[in-house]
Amino acid sequence: MMVIGLTGKAAAGKNVVADAFVKQGCAVIDVDRLGHPILEQNQALLGETFGPEIIKAGKVDRKTLGALVFSDPEKLKALEAITHPAMVKECKRLIDKAEKEGKEALLINAALLYRMQLYMLCDHVVLVKAPLFTRLKRSKKRENIPLKKFLARENAQKDIREDVFPPSLPVFILRNGSDKGLIHRQVTAYCATIGIGVSSS
Repeated sequence: MMVIGLTGKAAAGKNVVADAFVKQGCAVIDVDRLGHPILEQNQALLGETFGPEIIKAGKVDRKTLGALVFSDPEKLKALEAITHPAMVKECKRLIDKAEKEGKEALLINAALLYRMQLYMLCDHVVLVKAPLFTRLKRSKKRENIPLKKFLARENAQKDIREDVFPPSLPVFILRNGSDKGLIHRQVTAYCATIGIGVSSS
């Protein structure tokens, strides 16, 4: 089974790219979604670590927590220390499950692919890029994020770039501007080069 890591900065369009891979027959693990139940499982510890204001209506308020940790590198590290090990463990379980099910290819959709060391499970990495201003506009439209918070998040994602990966791991760059059709064409072409997907059958 081919395992492909998908990474990119906030609002680069990873989910659009992941959908294009699904159309090529790839299974997908959304690592961000794996973190949601893990946050709830650690609710008491998170409240103790970051303050009761992150708990609203009996649940962890991800927006409040995100604003808090992205503005403070030490708090971000503390959050990652709590959540990342369980997320990696679950990701490995799902990879094993997909392999047993005979899947041809699996995509790990993870912004922090490198930081979580999930790239070590991958045969290839696909890095999706979009211009800074484009990503800012998408973030404002999607979550009405202020410029200051966007830049704080951007600063926290400095390690999302191609040169952090070992030279032995192939890294492919996909460009995601405003043309969704271009993304689908890039994904189709990429899948064809590695011999997977609808186009290669």
